[in-house]
Amino acid sequence: MAVAVCVMAVPAASAQNSVSYFNSGVNKYKRGDLAGAITDLTKAIQLNPTYSKAYTSRGVVKSAQGDFDGAIRDHTKAIESDPGNAGAYSNRGAAYREKGNITAALSDYSAALSIDPNDANAYNNRGVAQQDLGRYDAAIADFTKAISLNPVYAEAYFNRGNCKTGKGDAAGAAKDWARAAELNPRFKR
Repeated sequence: MAVAVCVMAVPAASAQNSVSYFNSGVNKYKRGDLAGAITDLTKAIQLNPTYSKAYTSRGVVKSAQGDFDGAIRDHTKAIESDPGNAGAYSNRGAAYREKGNITAALSDYSAALSIDPNDANAYNNRGVAQQDLGRYDAAIADFTKAISLNPVYAEAYFNRGNCKTGKGDAAGAAKDWARAAELNPRFKR
């Protein structure tokens, strides 16, 4: 009986350590210490090889470093560990888009939205990918859905304005750009 308690205590200690390394890695990322974040998130994964959130977070850091292939591998591992991890699909979609694989990006954004249909960011990102392909109507629909979920989503207004320009709707574009600038001065033209 004592042996069973010791065996059970080791995984619990490892799980706690993996969470501590995960938290440390996320905090280092927020402070801009990308190398330190990678180190800590890697340690969290070593201690818990199925830690989906740690893979997803390390993938985000790798994208920030410009390592999109590494990011895609990490997000794929996160999805394998937890197929319901909408964030991993969305973040992998972003990495695919950065690499120019718009078809894969669209697929991943759609998968994320099938898991979490209330993710305004995923709608916005899918809209951008649709825009990349010149699918303005689909893009506008995605930006409009993002705005309906988050009425103060300045970037979605700005992106929708860009698509309206592509469709020749100068007045609609101006209205969306004005709303984007009202919500966030970074979008002032």
